[in-house]
Formats: sequence, structure tokens, C-alpha cells
Amino acid sequence: MRCLPLLLVSALALAACGDSSDATAALAPGGSTADGLGAAPDGPEITRHSGSLEGGDETLQTGEYLERFEVVARSGQWIRAEVVSGDFDPYFLILSPSGEQTDVDDSTEGNTSMTEAVVDVAEGGEWTVVVTSYEPGETGDFELSIEVWDEKPPGAEPTPAQADTASTV
Repeated sequence: MRCLPLLLVSALALAACGDSSDATAALAPGGSTADGLGAAPDGPEITRHSGSLEGGDETLQTGEYLERFEVVARSGQWIRAEVVSGDFDPYFLILSPSGEQTDVDDSTEGNTSMTEAVVDVAEGGEWTVVVTSYEPGETGDFELSIEVWDEKPPGAEPTPAQADTASTV
């Protein structure tokens, strides 16, 4: 029985070092691992996910594959999300706890591999970040980073709330 506390301390030490093979690693939707959980002093709480869009995934009404990720935020906080993919042109849908949808495609000229959104949280609760593609049928891997800030992220401009009813989940 003396080995149990030592085993627990070892497992916690491995988790703190970011060993994603550890059994205590958090799982994100679709079975991808979430790493980098936690907050830096005076910084955001950051969650990172690796995922992929592929045949057989849930789709939007318009046919684009999607993966959903949840994040909890309080009213007055900020959510900053960024998705990067070398395989497809990423696109976000961000859903408030009451279902209000914001579509985000901030691809700048010549850069279709990254999309970023910054949302002022007006409604506390569970928000959903939906990673999808700009065109139906696009597949491939992506990296998603979700940050929850107590204040507006430095240099960030809020993403305009706009709904594209054609891209409804």
C-alpha cells in the first residue's frame, strides 16, 4: 500500500510535464488529446486540441465536415480561438450557450491556413467552437487553441457577430 502514494505522485508529475501518453490526459471530442491545460500567471487559460475533418464526421447542412469543442466562460470574459491547418481552409462557427451563432472566416489575402476569432463573452456558460472548412468535402488535420481571458486579449479586436444561415450546425 505504500506504493500507491508514490505512484500517484509520479502520475501527477508526468501530467505536469505534459506527457500526453499518460492515462490522465484529457480527451477532447473525437478522441483527440487536449494538452496545455491551465493558466499562466496573469494570462489566459489555454486549451489545445489536435483533430481532423474526415469522411463520416458530422456535417453542416451545407456539407462541410465539422468537429465541436466546448469551453466554459463567465460573462465579462473573452474567448480567443485559433485554428491552423495545412490541409484545408479552416472556418469557425462559435455558438453561445443560448445558441447564437457567429461565423468566422478571417482568412487574409494569401493565408488560408489559419483562422482566428475573439469573442466578448456576454453570456456565461458553455460555449461551442465548431471547426469546419470553407468548402464542402475538405478534409485533413488541424490544431486548435482556445484561450479564455479575464480581460480583452492584448491587441485583439472582437470578431463581428454575424450569422451565415447557410452554415447552420
